[in-house]
Amino acid sequence: MAAQKTTAVMEAAYALWDELDQFPPDSSDAALELLCERLKGLLKADNVKWVAAVRALKDETFESDSMRGWRLRAKYDLVPDGEDYEKLIRVMFERKDPADSNFNVGHATVGIIKRMGKFQAHRMRDGWIPYEEFAATEHYKIHYTGLGITDRIWTSFPLNADAESVFMMDRMGEAPHFSLAEVKLAATILRGIRSFHRRLFMDRALLIGDKPLSPVARRVLQKLLTGLSEKEIAESLGQTVTTTHKYVKTIYERFGVNGRAALMSLCLRN
Repeated sequence: MAAQKTTAVMEAAYALWDELDQFPPDSSDAALELLCERLKGLLKADNVKWVAAVRALKDETFESDSMRGWRLRAKYDLVPDGEDYEKLIRVMFERKDPADSNFNVGHATVGIIKRMGKFQAHRMRDGWIPYEEFAATEHYKIHYTGLGITDRIWTSFPLNADAESVFMMDRMGEAPHFSLAEVKLAATILRGIRSFHRRLFMDRALLIGDKPLSPVARRVLQKLLTGLSEKEIAESLGQTVTTTHKYVKTIYERFGVNGRAALMSLCLRN
């Protein structure tokens, strides 16, 4: 029976990996949505979230920073948490002043950061953080109770020393807690797609710096990777050719390349 369950887990992972591989370079957002939808179904979750965490502070200032210099630089929620909450976490994760860094940082965030550098997968009550203490904090009331979250799986995939791809799977209300088997399934799926984690970061330029591309620049980059000419890109995005060319030049400079072939080699390699 155990062997059959293991086989079923791997078959689910293989099927999802195959689906992700079918998305063209200009469809990473659609691929991310599909991944989150599949995780939601396979894990019987109520919501799935992704964040791109980047170490933005690398000098001595991060020593006094409760997030050790890490900041959120991109975020996707399968089910949005609402405008007011988005404003709250934008302040929490994008601030730059280390002196203000103790604002509402929770046990789970600190626990994840301490273990960054190797793949990790945790349930809320697995003992990796003091859950009872965590549940009594104001942070928990705002970020968990306030959103109706009763259990969460975290996974964090390191792309390099300064970039981690973090997925969170949530259960709400009266739903039962995640099982260990479900944690293992999430870990199997998300640990096996390094190239996809890399893709999410590269088309935001987050493996070459800690500032993401603008939404328009991202669309130009994605179209460049499909092989369209600058004229075709301009037409597809409703831009003038001159405007598109300016974005292309900026993208080349940002990635430190001198042409499309080098850009594609950098962005599309596994």
